[in-house]
This record gives sequence, structure tokens and C-alpha cells, in this order.
Amino acid sequence: MVFCLVQGDAIKNSFPIDTSSHMTVGHLKKAIKDEKQNAFSGIDADKLTLWIVDIVQTKENQEITIKEHKGVELHSFESVGTHFQEVPLSTNIRIIAQPPPPATTGKRRGYSDSDEESETRKKVKSSYPSESDEGRDSLMVISPERLKRITDFVINNKIVLLRSPPSSGKSTLGQVLRDRFDSSNHDSIYISLAGIHGKEAIYNEKLFNDFWHEQVGITWTEISKSKKTTYVIVDEVQVIYGDGAPFFWGMLKGLLSSEGYNLGQNLRFLFLGTYHPTLDPKITPIEFRHALGLNDLLLGWEEINQLTKNFVQLHMVQGSHLFRVPDSIQKAMLNLTGGHPGLCRLILSSLRSHFRDYNDATVVNMLRYLASSELRNSITDYSRAFYWFCDWKPNDEEAEFIRNILLCIQAKVPFNIDYSSNPICKSFIKSGIFAIVDEKIQFTAPIMRIILSHRLFTCPISSRAPMSLPTSFENFLYQTIERMSPSKLSKSLGRSPEFSNSRLYERGWQMEWYRSATTIVPIDASISADVGPVFEESAGFLDFYVNNELCWGVELIREGDRLLNHAKRFEKNGDYKDIPLKNWVIVDFRHRTKQVREFKQNFWYVLYEDDYKSVTIKRSGQEDKVLALHGDDALNSYCEN
Repeated sequence: MVFCLVQGDAIKNSFPIDTSSHMTVGHLKKAIKDEKQNAFSGIDADKLTLWIVDIVQTKENQEITIKEHKGVELHSFESVGTHFQEVPLSTNIRIIAQPPPPATTGKRRGYSDSDEESETRKKVKSSYPSESDEGRDSLMVISPERLKRITDFVINNKIVLLRSPPSSGKSTLGQVLRDRFDSSNHDSIYISLAGIHGKEAIYNEKLFNDFWHEQVGITWTEISKSKKTTYVIVDEVQVIYGDGAPFFWGMLKGLLSSEGYNLGQNLRFLFLGTYHPTLDPKITPIEFRHALGLNDLLLGWEEINQLTKNFVQLHMVQGSHLFRVPDSIQKAMLNLTGGHPGLCRLILSSLRSHFRDYNDATVVNMLRYLASSELRNSITDYSRAFYWFCDWKPNDEEAEFIRNILLCIQAKVPFNIDYSSNPICKSFIKSGIFAIVDEKIQFTAPIMRIILSHRLFTCPISSRAPMSLPTSFENFLYQTIERMSPSKLSKSLGRSPEFSNSRLYERGWQMEWYRSATTIVPIDASISADVGPVFEESAGFLDFYVNNELCWGVELIREGDRLLNHAKRFEKNGDYKDIPLKNWVIVDFRHRTKQVREFKQNFWYVLYEDDYKSVTIKRSGQEDKVLALHGDDALNSYCEN
């Protein structure tokens, strides 16, 4: 006896087939067809493809749908006995039965086709890989509440625009909505216009209609004349913003007008685009009054938890039996991504690549990995959310614009900018650095801040000064402070805008310390920065962490602010208890007039002068040390672009 499963079914639908050693695979095909007559109706047994697999069945993985596997194909002449014993060793699924591809082209019918053909069409769903970098992601989770809210919004508004950056889940949502409307016995069409980008079809009505017919089996002109309730979901609509497809926009505008209302009253449109057409230099004829945005696509905690379960169970089925992602890591991932679907999926894949075997040390190592330059590089190299990064060369004005926002705006807080009149902000929205939320601007994901901070507040390796690298944690701290720039500190916008003589915010100190530290960190190590504000809801993340074998941790505060709270994080049961630290310190930058009342171990009190040109370092049990800050000299010699 062997347990079998029809490809595309959930594990809970597995079924046993009695076998004997003298049976051939051809006999097994016939037995499977006889057992699953409804699934294989109209299909001859010899047309089935059987794959030998080894999928564990547990109570936890019963809902997993098997669309992909790493099976080996069996041939009809082979003997079953060469692969299986009559008494199975386990209840694992050993056979996947795959039907032949449908004879249909998969295109949607024209509106002249019969209702019977329509129903047949609706039963033939496109299959999508369970993990994909492009298009629909069948592992992705959309809670019933969120899906209902979005569905109702589309139903209640004749034309809706969902504007959201790349890799944020627009295509998945669009196809889920298409299937949802289909299941409610409404006609629905999903089409992506990515295929006509840069092609003549954008300006040629016949070619444009031909493209629609090729993709969905019906032309745009035919759709516009429909008298049935139809939901039209158009992905990558930014391809035809401005003067693109004037015949499309003109016809749509006519359908929405009072004169065309009777003809177009049964049509509902959902457009999926990376940005709003008002950001395009050329005017799009349609006004989008009803819009959804990135926040409608972001995953909440329960959705991330379910996504992680789906991901882990899938890979358990595929052989990674020891792979786990505990709640603490999921929460860190949520804080790191803000629930950005594409980034969550990429991080899960990266975690699996690095931590296939779960053990007692895995949580600590996963936390270290989430704060590492390795993950940062993986995201910028492979995530479509950062497609712009590799070739990004901001000019001085653009770089200063981002630096000022990073210094002045707290993490996760939207900010007010008149983006309609700011060309720099417009370009950053179009590229996906910023997203619009309730007419305010925010970074697409918290990790965007980390990556931009690293890019804009660090000194390039090629520009580092030729100097001896620090041989100890103490030397590293001294050299970092010594190479801070008085001019950058005095001119920093990281202070209250209301008072020119106000003290620097902690953020201002952090960014200048980070820039300086990157000039002297050992070449085989990397420093992770800006993780404090991002991971504020997740224990275990310092302001700065120097990885490799050094395991150095640095926390920065200013003017003695919350000194005891920071110190408690390093205690035995504190927030940082799981981080492997060989050395750690809290550096307190304070004005020279704010004297230290009580010296504590692992604290460096750095008293600065009004002009920031020198500091006095006070430490418990050590003599005071005066340092002149030489960062301006180093910048002039090595780091000016």
C-alpha cells in the first residue's frame, strides 16, 4: 500500500492505494484513476504522470497544497516492487499523480460565448508556483477581514487605483480578487500591461486590442461594450500613464461620463500601479478619486505568523524537517519590513538558506543575521523593491534631501512634504523609496532607512584613510570619536528647528558616529547601524553592532537621557541578553556643562565643547582624556565626493 496525492491538492486529501510487488506503474496509474474518477474525469489512465516523492504527513501540515515537488518520474513499464514494499515503512505520501495539461489555451472567452463555456472556463484556474519572484505568490496571506475591506471598496467605487511600490503584493492581490469575483459568479478579468512596455501597442489601437485578446481572450473594445457585471483589473497601469493608449483612456472616460453611464454602469475597474498618474509629467485623462495604497497591502502580525507557518510547512514537506522561525524572529522581521510582503518573503527565503537546521543557538544567530550587512546586501541585490539601488547615483541635492529626512524624522512616522511641487520627492515616490500614506510620505519599509543610512552616512572603503586599524575595542572607540567631524556636528539638522543653539538629537550623534566608525572598522568585519529605532518592539538590537568574531556592541545616548534604561538592557535578563557580546559600551555625548554625578562601568561620558572641536572623555577608574576631533581633515583628504 502507498499513499498518493493528486498534484494541486492539499495533503489532507491523500489516499491509499493497495499495491503488490508484481504490479507495474501502468497498473498503478489505472488504480489511481479508478480511485479518483472525479479528479481525472475524461482523462485516460496512460495520460497520467506519476512522481515518486517522500512527503511527511503531520497534523500541522494537512492544509498545505502541493503544487511543487522534487519527485522522480515513474514510467509505465517499471515494476512497483522495485520502488515500494507491500507493507509501507511509513504513512508518508510516496506518489504524486499529475494530470495532463488542459487542452484549452487558458484565454478568456469573448462575451458572445455561451454561459456553459463560461462556467467551464472558470473551473480552469491558472496555476502559480508556490514561491515566485514575479506575479502571484500562492503562499502569501491576505486575512479575510482585509480582503473583504478591499473587495467592498472595489465594489462600491466604479474606478479604483491601488498605488504601491514594486514587490508589495499588487499582482497577488489583483489575481486573488479576480478569483474571488469569479467565485461569486461575476465576470472578471485580470491583465498586466507590462508586456507592452516600450512597444508600439501603447499607441496603436489595433495592436493594443490584439494584446488584450492574446492575454485574456477578449479585446478591450469588446469589454467596454459589456452589459454584464464585470470587474476589470489592470496591472502595471503606469505603463500607459500620460499620453499612452489615448484610445483606452478616451473610451474609459466616455464610459464614466453621464452620457456613457448606461453603457458602462456594469463595469468596475481596479488599476494597479506603482505610483499615482499625477506624478507623471504628462497628464492622464482620467481622475482617480478613490485610491488604495501600500498600507492596504502590508501584513499584520497574524498574517506574518500564518505566512511563516505556510513557508515552514512547505519546506518541511520538501525535506527541511528542522527549519523553524520562532516568534521573536517573526516580530523582528515585522519591525524590519513593516509588513512589506515582498521583503517578508525574501527574508524568509534567506533565513532558510542560512538556518536549515534549528538548534539552541539559532535564535541568536538569526538575530545577528537580521542586523548584518549580508542580509542588507541580499535585499539590495535580489529584491525588486530595491531594483533602483545598484545604479543609484544621487546628486548632491538628492543626497542632502534624504539625509535631512533621516536625521529629522523618526522611524515609522509619516512626514509632510508637498510632493506635488517637489521634483526630488516625486522621483523617489516613482522609484519606490517613498510611499504615500493618507497624503503623507513614509519610507516604503523601515529597512529602507537602514540601507539609505548606510549609503549616505558612511565613507566608501576606497576613500578610507590609510591608517592602522584598531587592535582593540578601546582603540576602536577612541579612533571613531577622534574622526568625528566638528563641522558636520555643528551644521547637523538633527536638532530642534526652533532653537539654533539646541542640543543635537540622539539621531544626529548616531549618524556622525556611524560615518566615522565605518572609516576604521576592521576590513573583515562590518558594522550594522540604525537598527535601534527599527527594532524598538523587538528585544535584542543595539544601536550599533560590529559582527564577525569581534562581537562589539555600542549604544549611544545624549545628555544622559534615559541612562538607567539603557544600562538595564545589558543586564542578565535585559533586552540584549541573547546577543553574543564580547565587549559593549554606552557612549553618552553630553555638553561640557552637564557634569557626571556617578561613574558607571561600561560607560564612556564624552563631554563636548560648543564648537565640537574637542571632547573630554571620562570613564570609571580612568584618567580624563582630551581628544581633538580631526574628522574635517579626514573628510577633506579622503571622503569628499
